[in-house]
Amino acid sequence: MYTIITITTTFLLSFALGIWAIPNIIKVSLKKSLFDMPDSRKIHKVPIPRLGGMAFFPIILMVVCLTMACSYLVGFWFLRENILVLFTRYLLLITGLTLLYLVGLMDDLVGVNYKKKFLAQIVCASLFPLSNLVINNLWGLFGIHHLSPWISIPLTMFLVVYITNAINLIDGIDGLSSGLTCISLFALGCASAIKHQYVFEMICFAALGVLVAFWYFNVYGKADKGTKVFMGDTGSLTLGYLLSFLLIYMTKESTHLFPRGMILIAFSTVLLPMMDIVRVVFSRFRRRDPLFLPDKNHIHHKLLRTGLRIRGVLIVLLCLSAVYIAIAIGGVLVGLNYTLIFCIEIVLWVIVQCTINHFIHKREGDKTKEIDQIAFGHVKGFIVPEKKE
Repeated sequence: MYTIITITTTFLLSFALGIWAIPNIIKVSLKKSLFDMPDSRKIHKVPIPRLGGMAFFPIILMVVCLTMACSYLVGFWFLRENILVLFTRYLLLITGLTLLYLVGLMDDLVGVNYKKKFLAQIVCASLFPLSNLVINNLWGLFGIHHLSPWISIPLTMFLVVYITNAINLIDGIDGLSSGLTCISLFALGCASAIKHQYVFEMICFAALGVLVAFWYFNVYGKADKGTKVFMGDTGSLTLGYLLSFLLIYMTKESTHLFPRGMILIAFSTVLLPMMDIVRVVFSRFRRRDPLFLPDKNHIHHKLLRTGLRIRGVLIVLLCLSAVYIAIAIGGVLVGLNYTLIFCIEIVLWVIVQCTINHFIHKREGDKTKEIDQIAFGHVKGFIVPEKKE
């Protein structure tokens, strides 16, 4: 019964605050001309307010703290017994979220060099080992179980930076980053509910509530009517860091506080943006382009080249993410080897990429090579304009 109350209360309260806060953020952005300007790499053609992510961290923090405080005051035992254990980890989580929130806000307002953002992410990732929150067991994935601190600490920090950037870089079309994060939070929240991990329920569904509110304005808002908004780096960095905390925590406590197989189920919720980064970085390396230079080679850009409209691309990628989660859950339930489940997901990714490439080639024909060069901004050493649709 308390699970239903927790989920309902945190979600509705967060959603209501988001519905109230985001339109006001849009008004301030319009008044102060705080826009995300269109360029050759971006999909939108008109300036759009970009500070929607400002609402995420404050609302999540308010809702979770209020719910936890009320639960403690009325005497729910789970908080009385676990508050000291959770105290350090959640304080450090708030510290990291605050730092990335400020860095993202500065980037959205005045711009921040990618090296400085990367350094801030590393500093925030180092807070995880301080509270002994590290992935020290792969639970049989690739035949590996316990990991030494020399491996688990760098691996954990790498994954924090990796996931944070994955959520940030997939934010290329309306509703994609927020939609993928909604699916991930819902899956993780349900996994927490199964084992009655109430604090995790609060975090997941508080984040889900404000994100659903943002998703409405991001996808259905109209730029000409002043109702459309982007999350910006303020939102994407916050969401990426929060997701990395949830994924690593659940992986560490798999079979103890959470259902078995959480290492696969949890990371399957963000597998699509994580694998897209690998493909994009490898492609840049192969072409000898700068690894950190933005381009138009992400999976949503490729799907647009097949002829799909933006809404169609969004539906395809959200469904693909849900399929990955279903494969992980189904494989764990039937008792498949974790490595085999992971290999099935990789094979699916390869099939998807081959299918996309086939339709791109079919649509563009002999111009595929030229358009690939245009997507990276270089043809025989010269910068060329983006092809108009």
